[in-house]
Amino acid sequence: MSKQISQPTRFIHRQAWRTQAYAQSYKHDLPIETGQLHEIAAGVYLLRLPMPFALDHINVYLLEDGAGFTLIDCGLNTSKTREIWTQVLAQAGPLKRIIVTHHHPDHIGAAGWLAEKYDVPVFITAVEYEVVGRYSDPDRDIVQERSPLWLEHGLPAERVDDLVKNIPNYTRLVSPLAAERVHLLDTRAPIQIGARRWTPIIGRGHSPEHLSLLDKEAGLLIGGDQVLPEITPNIAVWPGSDQNPLFSYFETLEPFLAIGQEVLHLPSHHQPMYGTDYRAQQIYSHHEERLGALWSACTVPVSAYDLMPVLFGRMLADPEMGFGMGEIIAHLYYLESQGLLQSELINGVRHYKQQMPAN
Repeated sequence: MSKQISQPTRFIHRQAWRTQAYAQSYKHDLPIETGQLHEIAAGVYLLRLPMPFALDHINVYLLEDGAGFTLIDCGLNTSKTREIWTQVLAQAGPLKRIIVTHHHPDHIGAAGWLAEKYDVPVFITAVEYEVVGRYSDPDRDIVQERSPLWLEHGLPAERVDDLVKNIPNYTRLVSPLAAERVHLLDTRAPIQIGARRWTPIIGRGHSPEHLSLLDKEAGLLIGGDQVLPEITPNIAVWPGSDQNPLFSYFETLEPFLAIGQEVLHLPSHHQPMYGTDYRAQQIYSHHEERLGALWSACTVPVSAYDLMPVLFGRMLADPEMGFGMGEIIAHLYYLESQGLLQSELINGVRHYKQQMPAN
């Protein structure tokens, strides 16, 4: 007779989080028009830039810095983004420097172009800079590089071919960034921008050394992608990257649980909000629920592709399929690292099954 396994009551190592009480999060009522500067706090301006994806925008921030501005993130390197930047900076005043939260194309895409056009430095964390070339190297095809991972986890070969053809060419959306323009941030020290001192908060999982900035005295957080309203940041396994990104994400989520209701959270996507601690707890609980659903579905050997409806409620279409596969694999790797699943290759495809407890 086979052993019966009761579902674990916790999948995450920060069990104490569940004992804490949090108030609700709520949106700031600022009406945001794409391509227009919006002063959301004294000397802090939000600019929404368009993107040609399902997630159709990114919020970037201009901070008054003496006689000019420091820019946090840049948008994609598209003709529309460049047009908006030319108009905005002609009105706003001189750009002094750029700070990039992480290496993803919507955050760093226009940095090289802006740095050259306005003769300014670009600041980024050291580990993020190590992977900047993943998108900007014209000789690399990052989608093709992911194909073996997708095949190993059950994505049919014809779907892999479709993804290679249909996923956007991110290299075209990232302008070359000259090495002499780049300065590595010391994440142990506050960053002075004008009259404000910002404390770096480093997150992992969504990217390897993601930068958020907190001005506790002013009650402001520039959150990047690490904690988002309405959506959860993509936590995925990619070739050559963190092979347990969900664990890394949980490890670095804790500082956001200490950011109280009075702090205005300026995210990279959707509406600014209050209640970062509550939103971080929501994201934590969301992943805990998804981990439980995946674990429960692994009573027989199944592949990551088989489990897509369990995680997302449906099979995803291109190009979402690529991000979805990476996210499922991240959850399965986490469960396996915790001793809750075991995997084996069956006819070249990795299958996962509930791990039997030790006697």
